Amino acid sequence: MDGKSRNKMKWVLISLGILVAVAVLGGILYWNHMLNLLGNAEEQTVPTLSQEEEEALLGTVATVPEEETEPKETWPQVASDKNITNIMLVGQNWREDEQNKLSDTMILCSINRKTKTMSLVSFLRDLYVPLPAYAGHGQGQNRMNVCYALGSSWKGNSKGGMEMLALCVEQNFGIHIDHTIEVSLDSFPRIIDGFGGVEIDITEAEAEYLTKEVGYVGEIQPGLQTLDGMETLAYARIRKIDGDRQRSARQRVVLAALLDKCRDMGMMQFHSAAEYVLPSIVTDMTNEEITNYIWELMPMVKDMKIQSLTCPADNKTLPNSMWGKTIDLYGYMSSVVECNRSLNGKYLRYALGILPEEAEN
Repeated sequence: MDGKSRNKMKWVLISLGILVAVAVLGGILYWNHMLNLLGNAEEQTVPTLSQEEEEALLGTVATVPEEETEPKETWPQVASDKNITNIMLVGQNWREDEQNKLSDTMILCSINRKTKTMSLVSFLRDLYVPLPAYAGHGQGQNRMNVCYALGSSWKGNSKGGMEMLALCVEQNFGIHIDHTIEVSLDSFPRIIDGFGGVEIDITEAEAEYLTKEVGYVGEIQPGLQTLDGMETLAYARIRKIDGDRQRSARQRVVLAALLDKCRDMGMMQFHSAAEYVLPSIVTDMTNEEITNYIWELMPMVKDMKIQSLTCPADNKTLPNSMWGKTIDLYGYMSSVVECNRSLNGKYLRYALGILPEEAEN
């Protein structure tokens, strides 16, 4: 090859190198743009509750420690596993004209890389548990869903609610929470609509309730239906025809249907949906953490199995797991659910694949 040809080849290679560099840079900029659409938990400020508002909303038992009348229940060290990532999904009901920020929905999404299983664990809203000490405030006992309201108020942002709820799960059930994702009641329909709705198999009882009792949806037929955002929100909040346990099961059905929708999407469809949906989601994860998880987990999505659980487990599944109780909580008699926390913790840890040897102890 003469000098002229070598020089020409040199410039071809340089040009190709520049094009590759531009493409890589463009990809990085695009990716960062998409991730920056997500809400940052520390930037989601929440009005701080006054003492009167806090007591009116939560009752004084929420922040005053109970007297120890029995030896304190021992619990093993909080468990984690390198093959498992635990993300708490929170559906919170706060609106700008309200003070409280209760977690209307609490679902632990546990991804086991070894078994390629995604476990969805719903924690019942009325679960009455000891609360963790947080942000300079003492322990107490209350419904689990107040953790998000207290933590958000005491820290002044969503991250406080995320942290306190994570501590509550760790303290009561021995399961480490890696991250939290938050969706508001107002943004949930937007997310569903962004993915073009979800397919849900509606029972006759559900169809009748949605049609006759819910004011913001029209007529819903039983059978397999594609529900839009508002219809899906109404479906996920049904509890009057059965109860909170069935309500939480419906919420897991919605998540599973959304995952199925993502599995069947092409790249351009997914891009359009993500650009529309991401601003409605708040997380405590960094862009680097999200990127690492996506690269690691995306190849598993097609074959991912889904496991659906509730905490506490019902007494048929787990004998002596839970019991109901009526207490004076907000100045009037309120129904709550108590459970054997150690028994439920071991059950969950085994089901998620964390320290399975505990099941034999």
